[in-house]
Amino acid sequence: MTKLTFLFGVHNHQPVGNFLSVFERAFKDCYRPFLEEMDKHPLIKFSLHFSGPLWEYMENREKRCWEILEGMVERKQVELLSGGFYEPILSIIPEEDRIGQIKLMSDFLRHNFKTKPRGLWLTERIWEPHLPKSLSKAGIEYTLLDEEHFHYAGVKDIHTFYLTEEEGHPLNLFPIDKKLRYLIPFRKLEEIKAYFQEIEDRGGVAILGDDGEKFGLWPGTKKWVYEEGWLRTFLEFLENEGIRTLTYSEFLDESSPAGKVYLPPASYEEMMDWVLGPEDYENFKKLKETSPKEVKRFLRGGYFKEFFLKYPEANHLHKRMLLVSREVSQNPSEKAQRELYRGQCNDAYWHGIFGGLYLPHLRESAYYHLLEAEKSLPLRRDWTELDYDFDGKKEVFYRGEDFNLWVKPAFGGAVAELDYKPISRNLSDVLSRRKESYHSHKEEERGEGKSIHELAKEIPSQAKDFLKYDWYPRLSLLDHFLHPDTQEKDFMRIDYGEQGDFVNQAYNYSLMENRLNLTKQGGIWIGGERLPVVVRKKISPEKDRIRFCYEIENLAGKEITLAFGSEWNLYLISGELEIRDGRAVLLGGQISWEPISPDEFWHFPLETLSQSEEGYDIIQQGMCLLPLWKFNLSKKEKFSCEIVMKKRNGK
Repeated sequence: MTKLTFLFGVHNHQPVGNFLSVFERAFKDCYRPFLEEMDKHPLIKFSLHFSGPLWEYMENREKRCWEILEGMVERKQVELLSGGFYEPILSIIPEEDRIGQIKLMSDFLRHNFKTKPRGLWLTERIWEPHLPKSLSKAGIEYTLLDEEHFHYAGVKDIHTFYLTEEEGHPLNLFPIDKKLRYLIPFRKLEEIKAYFQEIEDRGGVAILGDDGEKFGLWPGTKKWVYEEGWLRTFLEFLENEGIRTLTYSEFLDESSPAGKVYLPPASYEEMMDWVLGPEDYENFKKLKETSPKEVKRFLRGGYFKEFFLKYPEANHLHKRMLLVSREVSQNPSEKAQRELYRGQCNDAYWHGIFGGLYLPHLRESAYYHLLEAEKSLPLRRDWTELDYDFDGKKEVFYRGEDFNLWVKPAFGGAVAELDYKPISRNLSDVLSRRKESYHSHKEEERGEGKSIHELAKEIPSQAKDFLKYDWYPRLSLLDHFLHPDTQEKDFMRIDYGEQGDFVNQAYNYSLMENRLNLTKQGGIWIGGERLPVVVRKKISPEKDRIRFCYEIENLAGKEITLAFGSEWNLYLISGELEIRDGRAVLLGGQISWEPISPDEFWHFPLETLSQSEEGYDIIQQGMCLLPLWKFNLSKKEKFSCEIVMKKRNGK
């Protein structure tokens, strides 16, 4: 085997806001041993991408890796790839930010390694047809995409490269061989050698670009790749077989594209499955299994932006990011721009086999950086009306000294975001409990020779306790009229009688001076009869507090007995909530949340079951707080109650 060319690309990434221990383990078990082994084989060339968070960590804490890379770049063994510095999904951020993030990475590599990157690692290989223009304007000549992208366009030969363009801006595209992704490093050399021979017999080029974490960080790979010597043996195999290795740029310089292509929006196959809801996923899975091979190019699964439809929490984060981007563009600031870029890191915006959106610390980090960006800008502190999330209905938001409020009159008059600005924390950053495709039992498969996408995972025995699904997003200031027999455990399990029609319905609203008024006339079902009731709530920000005042009026012609609860879902992790004398003390005493004289005060954690690289995780997404008032109202009688949130003791 002497004629084959192998293009070997590796992408390494850890998200902004990930735990320091994860960075430490990733370098110790994966990135450092990989570079050290590659360093021992200087004739084997490859292309390499580290995301910005890893470059920042490496520069400050991993001098060994930095020095190895300096030597590799100098002897032209490795080509460093550009990308969005903080690893955004390029197609979901504004073009100005897209180009800015790429240039930030390219400038970083040029300054530190004296190299001008020509290629780009496209985050999650999320492709949209308008990207060539942005990438070309940022100085990028090529990127790597999965072979599925090309199959959807009817391209059959994936062992070469192609040229595309947008408005005359050219970009070279390399197809990533999916079979190689599943072979390396999970299979034995005999299988890889046989497939390499197939590619050579076709006169093609072996093209691989994939996550570097599969070389030591994914389950079982550290033992297989390093302790049992898979990587060393593989590199010796390349040397002994005379397989030619080149960087992508070197191959580009000596070759011509096989033709021109125009690719549809796509990502790798697994991503396009993950975006589907459970029912659609099962239907699509059956369709793929039963369809003849020749029609499979027409079966594409979902589209990445559908994550914003599947998960309202991802949509809110995305639209908040777009708003901050517009604010930064109107008030240019280097600090604000850097914080915005950090808040665009992709992981918190979607969910698949990796935790992503389900990991509270990643969502917290994204909001932290977006709020830090806003805090550095000269923004007006007042009420504003704006359809920020593009649902065709106006939201009302308030910027204050200590708190920001985002209210959705069209959805229960609910609070969609409550920011505590001193620590840049979105206190409403809570993920609802919903059914996922993987919430079904599978037998466990472990051991070497399995890609992370092939490993089945066993749902833990206690999982059934967490498979309770919310019928509405877990926002705050949601208005419940509960059946009188409802207990706290019933409400926690979503197994109770909702007697009102207020939770997810539209409220009328008006702004009066510094106060937001919300009103809805709805109904209460009692004994099979719908009785008219009006709920009025007023949100009044003050210097260091916000008052939430309710007035409930009986419009029925007879007396009624009611159990009214105001539901709040707050992003609080273990140890951040303390109940004292009927009030909640939050964040170690920084905030007091005080319902005035409720008859009962329910509070419980919201926990989800999610899939991750290691298996299944039970994660606390936040705390649900529900003060409950019980009262009788005669005809035209009104009942008032109040909740006060305030900053405590000058903290």
